[in-house]
Amino acid sequence: MRMPSFLATLKESRHGFSTQAEIPPEDLPEPLDTELPSPPAIVGDRGRRLLWIIGLFALFLRVVLLPFGHAWDLTIDYNVFIDLIKGHSPYDTFTTLSHIASASGWDSVYEYYAYPPVPLYIYWPLAKFYSLLHPHADYFIAVSGSYAVPNLSLDFFFLFKAPIWIADFLIAALLARMSGTVRGFRDYLLNPYVLLISGAWTFDAIMVLGLVAGVYAIHRNKVVWSGIALAFGTMVKFFPVIAVPTVLIYLIKKKRPFKEIVLFLAAYGIACLVFLGPFLQGMLTVVGFHGTRPGGGMTWQYIWNAGQLFPTQDYLLSVLDTFSVFGTPALAITMLLAYWYIWKTEMTLNRMIIVTLLGFFIGSKLINEQYALMVVPFAWLEAYRLKGAWRWIYRLLWMIPLAFTVMHVPIDRFFWLFYHMIWKSQADITFTGITGFEWSMLPWKHPGWQERITLILAFSFYGLVLVAMFWPVRWPKRFRQNAESSDHVEAQPKFVNPPDTPLPSGSVTQHLMGNHKLTELTP
Repeated sequence: MRMPSFLATLKESRHGFSTQAEIPPEDLPEPLDTELPSPPAIVGDRGRRLLWIIGLFALFLRVVLLPFGHAWDLTIDYNVFIDLIKGHSPYDTFTTLSHIASASGWDSVYEYYAYPPVPLYIYWPLAKFYSLLHPHADYFIAVSGSYAVPNLSLDFFFLFKAPIWIADFLIAALLARMSGTVRGFRDYLLNPYVLLISGAWTFDAIMVLGLVAGVYAIHRNKVVWSGIALAFGTMVKFFPVIAVPTVLIYLIKKKRPFKEIVLFLAAYGIACLVFLGPFLQGMLTVVGFHGTRPGGGMTWQYIWNAGQLFPTQDYLLSVLDTFSVFGTPALAITMLLAYWYIWKTEMTLNRMIIVTLLGFFIGSKLINEQYALMVVPFAWLEAYRLKGAWRWIYRLLWMIPLAFTVMHVPIDRFFWLFYHMIWKSQADITFTGITGFEWSMLPWKHPGWQERITLILAFSFYGLVLVAMFWPVRWPKRFRQNAESSDHVEAQPKFVNPPDTPLPSGSVTQHLMGNHKLTELTP
């Protein structure tokens, strides 16, 4: 059984823990598991039945969403399957299509597969299996900005989404472990925003799994596995790399041995090189593409994309390109400030990760709708522990991106692939863009209102991120009272923790347990 850290400074007398023991030297390493409560206990048949009901209902919702998806992104994913079937590098296809798009005047670049290579390893065997079912499958290359989409079969949707669903369930299980309650399992799997991203869009959940698993491994004092997990997430999508300095700062502030720090960094670096494999040149091409992308999404820079709100649109592209040039330096400066804030302020590791992700949202020139999925697990943990305003901050961190998707994509375009699967080439959407959601009361059917509402949502998300970044962290009153009025610490002087100071681990565990029947287990 784990001994709470605030009991470690007491020694036992005839009447129990009452006298002050010798205080250990300040340079001793501090434990890494102070935020980790006991695992949730599933008591009796009723508890297990409840867990099965949650899991089966979450799976049912994802099956319902199986034939739906973002038309352009899933068309690219289908073409990547064809690349893997034919043994062709998606990075070479990206380069070739970009040359064609530039020469044809479609666009300066063709938006194709522009991610690290781990998804290619995951989907390679699934693509080979798909080729057995469809031996004559071939590319479907659509002109940029067109309504053309392929007629995809139901088995493709399943093969593509199955790894994403597995990642979702693993993230939910980790949340349950990190919070000490099955509510983490339920709230993540049944979150509407998570259902949209994982059930009908992209493989971001696989990247988030690496990020969450890396943080959990640190709590379990497994620094090597933490480095490997973060490397896995980085090689799915680049974003978890920003958490590496955060974990490094956490280990230093916890006075961990230099050997652990070296092992963490070595594990991360070596794992990245292994995952990178033979795709170095392709990765460099992708990084160059992301560096030149224009700003927009859920940031203030979306205003330059709202052409309907300006009397003339001639200068908007030039302004957007100008801001894009400074995008990378601005992001670097913002992240350095975020790391400095983390270094100077006492906070939990969960809070450190949140600050890191919020710093990225503030400094990045482009925040797509699905990027917010990264912060959802950690914001949920913060809301569950702190209550108060963080419950609303957590809700808004997924509600605003969900509303932004509905207006910006807009939501009816997720039906395009479903129409083509049912009616195939008879679907008029290829030529007209008509989806059946043509009611004039729908705001996204009016370009002016669509851009106004989308712009408001973009500014709202950016403002929310600023508020969440600097919102004071105050533990619930009953939590502080539990830490200060425990019968075991009567001999200790009273103290009040600074707003961002982590409370003693025993009290954290006691608070997170709540009314649940949990069992303290040795990690």
